[in-house]
Amino acid sequence: MVRGITTFKCDECGNTFKGVDMEWCATVFTAPLQCPKCGSWHTAPRGFFGIINPIYKGIWKSIDESKKE
Repeated sequence: MVRGITTFKCDECGNTFKGVDMEWCATVFTAPLQCPKCGSWHTAPRGFFGIINPIYKGIWKSIDESKKE
């Protein structure tokens, strides 16, 4: 489900960008988007004070594993 637009931050290069806020696997979390600067999928919506929620490390691991298959 699309919930609007949000600001994302890339964990790899630090780039911040705006993108579509879509739910991740029917959860309250936002699906990572590919960073337009470096191409990484290790992105997350910016949280309080710009800190990325630690839950996203597990989401990124899931994405990385699915790309290996």
